[in-house]
Amino acid sequence: METKSAKTAKTGVFYIPIDRRRFFKSLALASAGFTLPGYLAEALTTSPIVTQGPYYPLANNIPLDKDNDLAQLNDNLSAASGIITYISGRILDSTGNPVRGALVELWHADQEGDYLYSTSSTRNPACDPNFAGFGQFLTGSTGEYKFRTIKAGLYNGRTRHYHWGVTLPGRTTRSTSQTFWNERAYSLNGTAWATQNSNDMVYAGITDAAQRASVTLDYTAVPGTTSGEVQATWDFVSQFTPVEPSYPDGGSMAVAGVIAGGPIGGNPRFRVTIPAYAGYSYEIYSNPTLADLAWAALPFSLTQSGAVDRNIFTATSDGALDFYLDSKAAKGFYYVSFRVPGANKGTP
Repeated sequence: METKSAKTAKTGVFYIPIDRRRFFKSLALASAGFTLPGYLAEALTTSPIVTQGPYYPLANNIPLDKDNDLAQLNDNLSAASGIITYISGRILDSTGNPVRGALVELWHADQEGDYLYSTSSTRNPACDPNFAGFGQFLTGSTGEYKFRTIKAGLYNGRTRHYHWGVTLPGRTTRSTSQTFWNERAYSLNGTAWATQNSNDMVYAGITDAAQRASVTLDYTAVPGTTSGEVQATWDFVSQFTPVEPSYPDGGSMAVAGVIAGGPIGGNPRFRVTIPAYAGYSYEIYSNPTLADLAWAALPFSLTQSGAVDRNIFTATSDGALDFYLDSKAAKGFYYVSFRVPGANKGTP
């Protein structure tokens, strides 16, 4: 079984769902020589906002390995049970422009229908131990994202679905949506599931037909694979326009790591130092992830020899802040992302 560092995947085709009538109208306008930014914005279907649901993982449940590969946890040799699934697309603002710096979160049930979520201090023991259960992605200038995961499992009362959270730059709360399979749901033993899209309370609650169609996805075989891997594309169209937050006193958040001593008998670590401000939450990204679209969020320690035990930290006071990482930056520097005071910190 390949490790995360060795895995690659082909980038899928990205699209904006437009109904048939508007599609042909846009072709006619284009052939007449018109430019379409305003018309295209009008043709976009805003993604439906639905309940976050009760199973967003608590802070203690979220894996240190919170990258965009949910099918494999850390560098475990075994992948999660289930059909490997890729989903990719773009995050777009209300006018159809790609959003840079959007935080995209994905969580869902494992093949048996169990979530990572647990009210205890650890992850749900019933959840597949090789399934991350939660992942996140920070978009680049193209607004693209990509996740590798498994086909979501079924549980009583719901059809098959993925949960999504999207936080645009400058906003303090995530927008939540769900996507569904354009197929009849069957249990692992081959019997038809009691809850299909048609009688699922969340799916049926999306009363706008265009919005409902936009989250009903077709999955197709990944070309060149023989293990049943599938893929789909989905563009999240926000009703908001992002506001690029400014950092106090400016300055670059791309920082070179300095080699520093690590735990006794352990390997050296890399120290990243930034000017921190009270109330701001910080994450550190480096090293390309699937399709090299962006970087993975890396876990860190706040001390030179302490356990690498967190992947986000909220400063309680102003001043210089040191992070210590085991992972060397592939490109020679780390990107420190910040969330403004009051923004979501990984909990509902």
